[in-house]
Amino acid sequence: MRASVFMAGERFARLRRRIVEIEGRAEGGNGGSAALPFAIPRLDSMLAGGLRRDALHEIRCAESRDTAAMTGFAVAILARLADVDDRPLLWIVESSAASEAGLPYGRGLSRFGLDPRRLIVVRVDKPGDALWTFEEGLSCRGLAAVLTEIRGHARQLDLTASRRLALRAGEHGVMGLLLRQSSSPAPGAAATRWLIAPRPAAVTEDYPAGIGNPAWRLTLERNRRGRTGTFDVEWDHDGRRFLDGRATLPAHSRPVAPHPLDRPSAPPDGGKIVARPALRTSELLPREVRRRHAAARG
Repeated sequence: MRASVFMAGERFARLRRRIVEIEGRAEGGNGGSAALPFAIPRLDSMLAGGLRRDALHEIRCAESRDTAAMTGFAVAILARLADVDDRPLLWIVESSAASEAGLPYGRGLSRFGLDPRRLIVVRVDKPGDALWTFEEGLSCRGLAAVLTEIRGHARQLDLTASRRLALRAGEHGVMGLLLRQSSSPAPGAAATRWLIAPRPAAVTEDYPAGIGNPAWRLTLERNRRGRTGTFDVEWDHDGRRFLDGRATLPAHSRPVAPHPLDRPSAPPDGGKIVARPALRTSELLPREVRRRHAAARG
């Protein structure tokens, strides 16, 4: 009896040491730091240095029309990761998600700062297949990151499945990015969860007549390492770096109209407003057509 209790205690102690090793790993992914910084001090301070490279991160958008912004933010993360980790990147696309947002486009990714030659793209038909491939990819130490896109609330993506994905990422030092289209928050084991919305782009100093850097409003909804909050950021694709959106405000080439609440109820010189009597259907016809109809009736 005592031997059984002793063996159970030893197994429990080994399990605790393993959990501490996974949660507190200081190194990961090709010998680099386990944190991928945004290079925005106030954001990195909340994340204890940046995004963990050995963890699962959930990125979602509230509406389908924001899918492009969500995907762009994820691509920016992969571009920064590719600068410090030379391993390939696995991109998994579910068929319904691809029908809504399309497939990765090589030239667009390249212009955004991510070399498409680093990608391995896998397209699957069902959410269950996407999650299975996602878990297998997170178990491969030869990958720097695995990204998967899923539309809505997949039945297979419950809390147990999320915990399993997070465990795989922590065990093998692979970053997991779970993109969810048009979803509301759901229980999960991700280290961080982000809500992405697009922002108007500000003009750039060297091209004031054109469109500036891509911009997003990031809402950090879940953070296992600290506080949450909202951040406005931009993406510099040439330098493959994030910029603090507070430093640049959206600009307009011409003055814009005031908000409806600030507008006067009527123009000062508009005169008296009268109601016009409604016209009969026959009065809307051309004059020649009306003449012919009158001749036919006569």
